[in-house]
Amino acid sequence: MEWKLLEDDSEKKQQKGKRNQQASTSQNASETEITGKLKCLKKIWNDFKRVLCVKKCYKYVNEQPEVDLDTISTNNDKLTIVFDLDSTLVFSTREKRFEEQCFMERIKYYVAIRPYCRTLLETIRPFCNIVIYSAGGRKYVHHIVELLDGEKKFFDKVLSRDNCQLENGFYIKDLRKTEYPLERTVWIDDKVKSFPFQPYNGIVIKPWIGDPKDEEILRILKLIMHLKKE
Repeated sequence: MEWKLLEDDSEKKQQKGKRNQQASTSQNASETEITGKLKCLKKIWNDFKRVLCVKKCYKYVNEQPEVDLDTISTNNDKLTIVFDLDSTLVFSTREKRFEEQCFMERIKYYVAIRPYCRTLLETIRPFCNIVIYSAGGRKYVHHIVELLDGEKKFFDKVLSRDNCQLENGFYIKDLRKTEYPLERTVWIDDKVKSFPFQPYNGIVIKPWIGDPKDEEILRILKLIMHLKKE
């Protein structure tokens, strides 16, 4: 009887060992399969990003303006920086929130310019095309741009709500509207969902709501200077 019990116990251990070995083999096979799928997905994702960010998906159907062939090479070599306005470069409210806001009679808004904004624009102007792309109305954007650039020396192009697309109550933007090469174009906005067509071309900036000690613009300036070297 004792021998029989020992035999049964030994058989149970062998069966348990086989089950553990089978489970281990199955787990290894599963991990190998998952790793393979992840590598495949990563490759597909990288290919997708490369196509999304670098290639222009289509040409505009509308007739394009004539291009100055003498300047096209120079402009294409430059970085193009596309700035949002509200909470990115300025802060606007219907009622005055703090001392630095000035009242703009024509648009009935109190507006303040973000700290270091002009320093940024003056610094990058020599080597960048600078574009304003706002979801604000045309009149509003025109007067804010006039406040930022009264001498018309900073901005190459200004786009407003007319160049946006309304999706689920939110105005989205498309960098192709700027007509600059996407591979040398970067957007700066406080909302990543503003650019669903080119999410990887962007730098998300911390929203500004009036802090006089804010230095987020200086961080953006450092990033742009780094991109300039590439």
